[in-house]
Amino acid sequence: MNDAKASSGIEYEISKISRTHNPAQDRTFVMGMIEMAEFAELIDSRTANRYRDELDTKFTERSAYLRRSA
Repeated sequence: MNDAKASSGIEYEISKISRTHNPAQDRTFVMGMIEMAEFAELIDSRTANRYRDELDTKFTERSAYLRRSA
C-alpha cells in the first residue's frame, strides 16, 4: 500500500460517516485507520491531524442529525 492508497481509503471512510447509522462505531474504525497509517508512516502527522479534524466534524454533524430525527 502506498501513501495515495492510504489517503484515498481514509478519505472514503470519512465521507461515509455522513450516511452511517451508527457514527460512533464508524468513527472508531476510521480513527484506527488514521492511527495505523500514521504509525506506518504512510501519512505524516499534519495530514493525520487534518483527517482527525474532518472526521470529528462529520461525526458531530451526523450525530446531531440523528438526534434531531429521533
